[in-house]
Amino acid sequence: MTEEQLNMTVYSRDSVAPAVYLDKHRETYFDYTDRDGFIIINEFTERIKILNKAGLDYATKKISSYKREESKEFVTKVWGNTYNLENGKIEVEKLDDSAIFEREVSEYFDETAFTMPNAKVGSVVEWGYKTVSPFYKVDDLIFQEDIPVVAYHATIRTPGAFTFRRIRRGYFNVQPEEKIEKRTLGITYNMKDSYGSNLQNSRSANLSFSELVAVYEKEDVPALKEEIYVTNPRSYRMSVIYELVSTEFNRGNKKEYATTWDEVARTIFKDSRFGDRLERTRFLKDVKETVFQKQMKDAEKIDFILDHIKTRMTWNGEYTKYAEDELDEAYERGSGSVAEINLTLIALLKECGLEVYPVLLSSKQYGIPLYPTLEGYNYVIAGVRNKGKVILLDATDKLSSPNILPNRVYNWTGRMVSFQGVSQEIDLFENIAPASTIFLKASLTDEGSIEGEYKERLSSLEALNLRHNYFAHDKSEWEEEEQEKYGLSEILNYDLEGVDAFEAPIVRSFNFKVERGVDQVGNKIFVSPLGFLRLSENPFKSDSRQFPISFDYPFSKDITINMQLPEGYKVSSLPESANLGLPDDSGTFFYSIAENNGVLQVMMRFKLKKHVIPVEYYESLKEFFKLRVDKENEKVVLEKV
Repeated sequence: MTEEQLNMTVYSRDSVAPAVYLDKHRETYFDYTDRDGFIIINEFTERIKILNKAGLDYATKKISSYKREESKEFVTKVWGNTYNLENGKIEVEKLDDSAIFEREVSEYFDETAFTMPNAKVGSVVEWGYKTVSPFYKVDDLIFQEDIPVVAYHATIRTPGAFTFRRIRRGYFNVQPEEKIEKRTLGITYNMKDSYGSNLQNSRSANLSFSELVAVYEKEDVPALKEEIYVTNPRSYRMSVIYELVSTEFNRGNKKEYATTWDEVARTIFKDSRFGDRLERTRFLKDVKETVFQKQMKDAEKIDFILDHIKTRMTWNGEYTKYAEDELDEAYERGSGSVAEINLTLIALLKECGLEVYPVLLSSKQYGIPLYPTLEGYNYVIAGVRNKGKVILLDATDKLSSPNILPNRVYNWTGRMVSFQGVSQEIDLFENIAPASTIFLKASLTDEGSIEGEYKERLSSLEALNLRHNYFAHDKSEWEEEEQEKYGLSEILNYDLEGVDAFEAPIVRSFNFKVERGVDQVGNKIFVSPLGFLRLSENPFKSDSRQFPISFDYPFSKDITINMQLPEGYKVSSLPESANLGLPDDSGTFFYSIAENNGVLQVMMRFKLKKHVIPVEYYESLKEFFKLRVDKENEKVVLEKV
């Protein structure tokens, strides 16, 4: 610890950083116990400089530890110091054991947490701790944090009996220094009798093996910055992931772990909390009989069953691919996790004679899995094969309908798993085609007010998003909020046709008036043809970009406007038409305008064909939106005759 570090008020490489990691150090190695065999030990030390009040959040540390059945990780040897400069002297205050708290977060995770004593703006806090895990999972090496990291160091030691695949995540390069070393562990084990019981005498022995030592070092790692249109920044955080490929403790006795997405899907299906749950379906007998009595066609069955599960069960907000409770328990309770609801949906569809399979996927908040792993999926929906097509269903959203799923699931791709263990990749975006089509008929008066009729047709996810917004609001205030959103002086005859028919498009219509819809200078009127429908500013303002641009989904927006001009005025200036395109045919923008017999005719077509734009196209995307904004905000000039 130095006075220079304590005197620091701003980090020179990031002047707005609330705090900065002065260093992060980690060592990971394997040990051996008689009970658990190989275990993984992690030793961490971290030192943070607090630069402003927001940085005080970094004086608190929370450490998660995983547990499953009888096995669990635990945290030990926690220590910490707070350093302050008082009257030119460095004062140190130690973390007291009584300030370290442990709690159960969930069935699978515990948490160890502490806040450093006397931490304030200007302090340097440091801590260290050790974790012990019986699970063969090397924690990810996290180089990048939400604040800058001056220096990062990690040493990872893996025995030759373990084969790991290493995957780099994020846009950075790091090459570890590697070497092979011999290591010997002194171990103690209990002798067992012929019945498998422990004898009182224990034995000692040496366990020798080779291990791969990989040393990672990185300096001046920038903070993970927030950027617009990023589904999940954690997917791009600079890190290295160790994925277990195989173990071979005895020569010729090699155990391989899931290395392809097919194997991952099959392994998940075989889990007792997944495939087995679909076999115990007697509790659905009454609903099944009702379906057969009604002699429904397949499409009617799908709608009826989806509606039944949505009505009967409510999602508790838990994301998981495994049903921790039996399906009949969740069904009787009327609530459950993603898996408990959607596996019940799958079970009922199957009972009613439909060809249905689970579809595994990773939700947006979970991130994009970069490699085959059992942890890559956190969500399951239903996929019904019908007449050569796959119909996707999710009963966790009360407003969803066949192939119109909640926005949270549209991330990456899904994987359908058959009951025989065969899997198939599913394009989640194939059948959605969200669109907004607007027709506006208006009249402009010589006093500068605009009156007219607005009609918009929203389909697919555009309609679903409007339904969510509408049903979440107070209906008595909805029209007022719509009027305010569009900046209208008056709104009349407001209607949302089809809002209660979840599979149908919504038609939004109303009459409107804008008191001051134009600018008037002398004998000229300046009017924005798209009016309250124009894109007023470019959402992409930064000079550079770290991550790919992720829109929620591909979509299209069409606007057609017919505006009657006031008598006694003629058009003296019209904007030019435009036809723009994004690289790799990712999107298009078309704009045309003309005057015909005193009527201004405007057409705007915007189409986003790909929902993810690579970061190397950012400059083109930024310019594309700039030109679009410029064009939509150009004015028509009318001159009094």
